Amino acid sequence: MSYLKQIVVKNLTISNVDGDKVAVLGDNITSVLSIDYYENIFHPTYQFEISFVSVDNPLGDLELRGTETASIEIKHDSMEESFEFDDLVVTSFVQNQSESTANLFTVRLEPMGIINNEKNRVTKRYSPDVAGSVHIENILKTQIGASEDEIDVEESVNPVGFYGNYWRPFKALYWIAKRSMSGSMPEDGGGTDRVGFLFWQTKSGYKFKSIDTMISDSKKETVFEYVQNDVISDNPNFDLYNPTFEIDQNIILQMMNSMYGENRKYFNIHTFQITDDVAFSKTNAKQAHLGTEDEVKLNFDVNENPTVPTRNVFLDYTMRKDGTYDDAGKEYNPHKIISQAKMRYQSILSRSLRVTVPMNLELEAGDVISVKLIDSMKGTDKWMSGLYIIKDLQHSYITRKNGVQCYTYLRLIKDTPGDD
Repeated sequence: MSYLKQIVVKNLTISNVDGDKVAVLGDNITSVLSIDYYENIFHPTYQFEISFVSVDNPLGDLELRGTETASIEIKHDSMEESFEFDDLVVTSFVQNQSESTANLFTVRLEPMGIINNEKNRVTKRYSPDVAGSVHIENILKTQIGASEDEIDVEESVNPVGFYGNYWRPFKALYWIAKRSMSGSMPEDGGGTDRVGFLFWQTKSGYKFKSIDTMISDSKKETVFEYVQNDVISDNPNFDLYNPTFEIDQNIILQMMNSMYGENRKYFNIHTFQITDDVAFSKTNAKQAHLGTEDEVKLNFDVNENPTVPTRNVFLDYTMRKDGTYDDAGKEYNPHKIISQAKMRYQSILSRSLRVTVPMNLELEAGDVISVKLIDSMKGTDKWMSGLYIIKDLQHSYITRKNGVQCYTYLRLIKDTPGDD
């Protein structure tokens, strides 16, 4: 059983607006040349890019227009069940004529949610007495068309109110994510300032989760472990190839992006008052970490002093029916939440590692995996090995002259170094 070779494309079907099947694998689709599937915790939907060819029955009269529906089914040894999607939409395509009778098509397939995001607008008032996670579920169901079993939403505790202002649904979801605080508390003594929510979609559905909860949950579960190996190993399906660090502590960029803190000042459009500077420092935040180092110690008090002054219009509160507004004196201070969320996003992106592994269709963006990196002089690199979050992935199948190749390309991120 090899994750690098054993794959079968069992179905690829494209249907036109009338529901007629206009492209079917085994009929006018002679062969599938490549399939690339993408997920990203900073992108609201997954997507496919598929190249296929017809030799015996050219597709010149296919006349793709976009918005055709599509389904695909893939069987691979990494999953017991099929990797199957039946609600895809053709959002772009390219047809390349060849010198022979064959036509090559490359199509991009995305879920219906991306279409609904462009069709619909968020227009109503969302109550300031309701937690943001409640609004998330409501918008996903009413505006994006997601079903109950497609939604995995972590409960947030702080109320978030707003007017839709004709936003696209995904914009509203990201706006809520930056202002939400988790209601779950870690059992391992990790972070209590559980801000920094993410919204994205994987093959199993839409996700709304805080970074700290993703980290805490990974320490309760068995995660996939990949080992850097340049020779034949006992378990080649979990070998790791070509590790490349893209980012490893860019201090100046982190200071510019408020990773270590910031000063916020608000203008209240209702009272025409300007608030005093409110300083937020990373050292005051209690967070869970992927590495064994709780915090990286830096010179010059870099992580003690807020480095970015910001000025904001006071729009984080929605008017209540009696004409009053919630204010920053409440238990959940939105000024603090927004600043700490900004720090949280920057900290989890402070280290970025790209690796290639044999195709594993069980992996999803947002999963935490264990990586064992090898130093040629010291053996296991304890400083850079350990737990990482999958920021984005690409499952890639391609047909070459010497057969098929199946890989998963991962971009991994973490906040602090160190491995047990």
